[in-house]
Amino acid sequence: MSTTKNTDVFIIGAGLSGLSAAYNLSKAGKSVLVLEARDRIGGRAWTDSSFGLPVELGCMAIHGYKEGNPVLGYAKAFGLETKLLPASPGTLASADGPLEPALSAKLRVNLNAARANMNKIISHSSASDTSSAADILLAPSSPLYTGLSDSEKPKATALARSLEIGWGIFLEDTAAHWSAWASGVAFAGSDGVIIGGYVKLADSLRSSAEQTGNASFMLHSRVSKIIQTDDGIKGVQIQTSDGQTYFGRAALSTIPLGVLKTLPKDFFTPPLPARKTSAISRTAVGVLEKLGLLYDSLWWDPPAGPFSVLHESGVILVIPISSSPPCLHILVPHGLAGKPATEIHDIVARAITTGSPNPVPQPIKIISSRWKDDELSYGATSSPITVGEGRSPLDFAELARPLWGGLLGFSGEATELDHRGSVPGAILSGEREARRIGALLDAV
Repeated sequence: MSTTKNTDVFIIGAGLSGLSAAYNLSKAGKSVLVLEARDRIGGRAWTDSSFGLPVELGCMAIHGYKEGNPVLGYAKAFGLETKLLPASPGTLASADGPLEPALSAKLRVNLNAARANMNKIISHSSASDTSSAADILLAPSSPLYTGLSDSEKPKATALARSLEIGWGIFLEDTAAHWSAWASGVAFAGSDGVIIGGYVKLADSLRSSAEQTGNASFMLHSRVSKIIQTDDGIKGVQIQTSDGQTYFGRAALSTIPLGVLKTLPKDFFTPPLPARKTSAISRTAVGVLEKLGLLYDSLWWDPPAGPFSVLHESGVILVIPISSSPPCLHILVPHGLAGKPATEIHDIVARAITTGSPNPVPQPIKIISSRWKDDELSYGATSSPITVGEGRSPLDFAELARPLWGGLLGFSGEATELDHRGSVPGAILSGEREARRIGALLDAV
């Protein structure tokens, strides 16, 4: 066993939250050691370049590109190239192929009307209302079905499930009362990307932190215990699974919500209080997987993309990211997660093929995420509030509450009340805890 002392702050996890905290703390003159269990930084920001081009298997777009997303500010500060994506509704398709433009337009208008109707209804509901989003959106009288034939209504139901892509859970499990909680403050509207992928932002945060001389990173370093100490000097002890022991003045846990749910009770000593563990149990983690499919020939119509494939188990979002080499980026909703990539390809091929006599080729290479089963994430991001008594967005605020006199902090997208489930949530939570911990240590 070895021991390292005299570190101001330990950060558990080198995802975007931990990287943001490390960057801001090191810039403020605090010594930081980041302990990361993976063999890479970035966490759920994972850019794969094995096709010879970047494919995002985790975080993807800069949502709210022109609406103040802090990612854009960081990207500009680091000199990263970004691009505003064109606003395009793309093509709606079902198992029978692309839908007629008039029907597609009608379905989209109806969904917008149904969402507006739900927001009107929930504005008059109470927090004790146990209605789900499905109860309102999919009700027979919902504007979702206005003017549609019996054969068209299932397509409207399927399109409504496009909301599940970002939520990661079924409409039936989503609490209607809280479904629009952050709609007025969340970054949305225009979308952009970092050229080269989110790995560029992760690498820039790390290198900028290291350049201060105050931050260091240790990969393959899995934390097994976090212990409050008081042997004359209050602090935090960190133990890792390889037998290393570290001592510092404070610690920041960026452990994802899905992993927090699985930790043994003695991971934190003293144990987390009941109020914290109850919030962890009440909040949910959504599922969204991503695929990259590479082909040896182009078989889709690039200008028609992106494609939203309406399936009874959820909407598959298909984004053509390259014509040369031909590559599709596919977002697989929770209802289809776990299906083989070749089966997803077959569903997509039948849906978006436009009658070409040539057979659709099989992908020559496949890459995929496995967030649901990844023991360092157990899901994509936190979900909206689920149906159940006593659940509210205040649970996200509780997840952010520090312990041990402020010496143990918590950050990550699930700790941001207004930005949970997003990259801004991760970035802003890291900034928040960097400010808080920095001020606390300055005052000691």
